[in-house]
Amino acid sequence: MISKPFRAFFPVLAVLFLGLLFPPLLSHSQVWAAETDTKQVSQPATPATPLISDISAVATDATLDQINNEIRAIYQDSLKNYSKSENAAVFAALLKRATAVSTLTDALLAKIKPYESVYQNFLDILGQPPGKDAPPEAASITEQRKTLAAKQRDISGRITRLKLYQLEAQQLVDELRQHGTAIQQATLTQRFPSPLGIPFWTQLIATSGDDTDRFSSIVQETGAVLIEAFRGTHALWTLGGLVVGGLLLTLYFFCHHPVRMLVARFLPTGRIRPIAATVLCAAISVAAWAFAFRIVWGAIAFNNPALGEDLDTLADMVASQVPLCGFVIELGISLLASKPEWRVFPMPDKVAHNLRLFPIWFAVALIVRGVLRYVDTKSGLSILPVQLLDGLYTLAVSPLLFAIPRQLRISAEEGSGSHPTVAPFLRTIAMTISIVCWLAVLSGYIPLAYTIISWVSVMAITMTALLLLALLATALGSSVFPSHGPIGQHLVQLGLAARLVDQASVVIPGLISVFLLVVAFSVATAGADFDPTQVGNRILFIFRGQNGASTEGSFNISLDTILLCAVLPIIGHYAIRILKNWFRQRFFPTTRLDIGAQASILSIITYSAWILVGLSMASALGVTMKSMTWVVSALSVGIGFGLQSIVQNFVSGIILMAERPVSIGDVVDIAGAHGEVARISVRSTNIKLADGSTMIVPNSQFITSAVRNATRAEKPGVFTLTLQLPFASDLQKAMDVMVATLAACKNVDPQLAPTVSISSVTDGSALLTGTARARTGLDPAAVRSEALYDLWQAFQNNHIPITVPTSLAAPNS
Repeated sequence: MISKPFRAFFPVLAVLFLGLLFPPLLSHSQVWAAETDTKQVSQPATPATPLISDISAVATDATLDQINNEIRAIYQDSLKNYSKSENAAVFAALLKRATAVSTLTDALLAKIKPYESVYQNFLDILGQPPGKDAPPEAASITEQRKTLAAKQRDISGRITRLKLYQLEAQQLVDELRQHGTAIQQATLTQRFPSPLGIPFWTQLIATSGDDTDRFSSIVQETGAVLIEAFRGTHALWTLGGLVVGGLLLTLYFFCHHPVRMLVARFLPTGRIRPIAATVLCAAISVAAWAFAFRIVWGAIAFNNPALGEDLDTLADMVASQVPLCGFVIELGISLLASKPEWRVFPMPDKVAHNLRLFPIWFAVALIVRGVLRYVDTKSGLSILPVQLLDGLYTLAVSPLLFAIPRQLRISAEEGSGSHPTVAPFLRTIAMTISIVCWLAVLSGYIPLAYTIISWVSVMAITMTALLLLALLATALGSSVFPSHGPIGQHLVQLGLAARLVDQASVVIPGLISVFLLVVAFSVATAGADFDPTQVGNRILFIFRGQNGASTEGSFNISLDTILLCAVLPIIGHYAIRILKNWFRQRFFPTTRLDIGAQASILSIITYSAWILVGLSMASALGVTMKSMTWVVSALSVGIGFGLQSIVQNFVSGIILMAERPVSIGDVVDIAGAHGEVARISVRSTNIKLADGSTMIVPNSQFITSAVRNATRAEKPGVFTLTLQLPFASDLQKAMDVMVATLAACKNVDPQLAPTVSISSVTDGSALLTGTARARTGLDPAAVRSEALYDLWQAFQNNHIPITVPTSLAAPNS
């Protein structure tokens, strides 16, 4: 019960809560109320104050105009002519701008749509204006209605503008994506003169003057920046940056031993140790190399007057490759460790020794790739020098693809213990890609070869990193988090069931692996530049679909809705179980409901809750009554032809639970069977027979056929006895003896007096039916058996002839 002080303060707390959520609404409501009170005293009418703050504060005219201008600017920029080297970068930038505009319109629409319904609610409260013959209303109410109507029209106009901008922005995004895809495809299929032919070198020499000047200016700018960095007091900053960067890298190179000791201290023995050590060292390596480069370059570029935009752009593109470079170096150190027990993948010492230089070469190739990204997009060089540099990079890097499989093959041929079945397959794929790249470069399809080699490099790094994370999640799930693991044991001690802990240790790593596959797919479809923003957009697109929203009236099938629909039944299951336990343990003991009524209430609650879960899942998928019209029509036809019995049983089950003509524990006779009702579901009812078997009866039979209920639901434990006597017997004496004998039975409840009646007289015989109730806690079938024996003995003592039909020999349960 709520205490009086709390009830006294509850309105104040409610007002404060509304004030925190809707301060404009509260403040204007208070002003409006104060004005009303003033008018009631003696003051003249004053202009009404708006109930809610101006919507233009949320979506201002300036913001809407900026959105419109940005859409027009993006569209105009997309119509300009760009060089082939600028096309991809320009349209990627335009796509980012269009996506940002689309996101902004979505956010503004989500913010101002609730205001429309709020104003409509206030208009509904004020009601319609009075008619011609109705008495006039107060001037303040009329003014308030006009103000609210004007505000609502303003909101509707802004929503209409935003919906128009949203549509234009989304169309612009779609067009830019299609155009970008077309540019990429055209670039990949573009053919230049072959480097083996004279035209290629002739054209290269013809444009060499301007390219040489451009290259010289970049070199001179680099030299000037370095000279300025080591001149005067600026040299202290540069040396400080170099010292800090070198210190970071030194700490990284000496971190392996402490990390391995830490892993051995907290993790159990097994494969999880090298996997965890590799992941931790890889994270440290990425951070150390990235920070070291940023610190060194920041010290060089700090207040450096010689630094220009070109060199700064080049440094940014190289900086994006440095973390990948650090990751590759750490993979070489960890995967090819000198101690075999710390290698993630078992391999012979000779193979590890032969492959020790490949990570360094790969890291250098990544740095060169960062330089080439600048050359391709921002250097201003002619197209042929750019293609020459890309071709040389492809010819130099492609041999690295089959070098590792070649070492594995050599190791297998020497009998070093490696698996010879994997190396030939990898070597065949790598050799094929290398040959394709070489042929593409030599035949003039240099962009295609460069894209292939860049994509393979990015995917090799990505798949290795994701594989390590998946292995770590699986190893943790199999050794640390199960009920027998160190963390799992603590979870069990906290009260979690061991079965649930074991299931979670299997399911959660599986979900992590699925997410990592999504990330791998996003990287694979994001292109060969490994743009984190583009990869993130791809992941968001997979999880949430187009723009995170579905079209009205359509299905919303995306990964997040699938996960939500998978989680909702699990949450619903445990929520329903908690609710049912509350009813059984807390509510039902305070009532006089019998077990049948309790079972019916729990069944209705269970089915209603599952219906709500199903509706929630349908809502998450965007399923509405409008979209389900065809399903309802199909179900109508199906019910009319083939589902009549199923629907009939379902409706009958609902009627049985609501009206309770039979309840759990009742003894019934139906369809020639005699037994106790054990369970009632929406489709069928289970009846427990005397031999221990269960008879499943469709619910429609309880509604459409005659059913004999031998037990009153409010008096459980009642049983009946039927005896057949010859017609010439003294029936009154037999009835008196039957009543007295049943009353004298020690296990018959004396609070319910036994009754005996003549149920029928046929074929020269009379059937006497006696009813009694067993004591609480006793089995009615056992008590009935004792009563039958006492009746047989009493009738023998009183010389009353009886016969027991075969159909009545089975005791009631």
